[in-house]
Amino acid sequence: MTTLTARWFRCPRPLPHAALRLLCLPYAGAGAGVFHPWPAALAPGVEVLGVQLPGRENRIVEPAEIDLAELADAVADAAVADGRPYALYGHSLGARLAFEVTRLLRRTGAPLPARLYMGAARAPHLQGSDTFDGLSRVSDDELVARVVAGGGVPEAVAGEPELLELLLPTLRADFTWLDDYVYRSEPPLPVPITAFAGTLDRAVSVEQMAGWERHTTAGFVLHHVEGGHFFLQDRLDDLIALLSADLRSVDGGR
Repeated sequence: MTTLTARWFRCPRPLPHAALRLLCLPYAGAGAGVFHPWPAALAPGVEVLGVQLPGRENRIVEPAEIDLAELADAVADAAVADGRPYALYGHSLGARLAFEVTRLLRRTGAPLPARLYMGAARAPHLQGSDTFDGLSRVSDDELVARVVAGGGVPEAVAGEPELLELLLPTLRADFTWLDDYVYRSEPPLPVPITAFAGTLDRAVSVEQMAGWERHTTAGFVLHHVEGGHFFLQDRLDDLIALLSADLRSVDGGR
């Protein structure tokens, strides 16, 4: 593992002989720890690496700012240094990051993922308001209230001022990136996209998830998960079952 890879990724259970790596990008305010339960549950032969964005967990002392080019460099570094095929899973903010990272990798000629997994994020070309839009422009109290109401921060954390003080800069940085995001048209990606839509998600509709089909020339699948926006926590077993079945079909993931 290179210095760059070690800085950007957490690997709770290294599997150096696994045929495939799954790099996972978290939702706004979250760190790589969200994905710590995944290795024990996923299909055999898959090594899980959680992406650790700045300003959280072991990178808490760094400014909580998203640098897409730096993130793409880290993904490319991990892909080239390791040589194994890899897939990207992104949830909410993480899905948008995974999409833009893959487009940047294509522009720079870096190895592309074998699969893109998109969870709980409307297709990037679609406009519309959801529960988490505009949060970078509201007061701290409103930001916390709306994120807690949407399930993005446990109520136990919301009731602890010291924990919130640590979390707020990260939430603001993440929602600023989302609020400032401007979609720019490019040719569809030559990477299969599998999308996961929460049937009870009040922030992102199933129809908005279906819009991801337009961004691939290599095949699209939409799965429905019986849960809300954070089904990766509430219905993790269901999500893992769908992911494991799909990962077995990825070259090298058998």
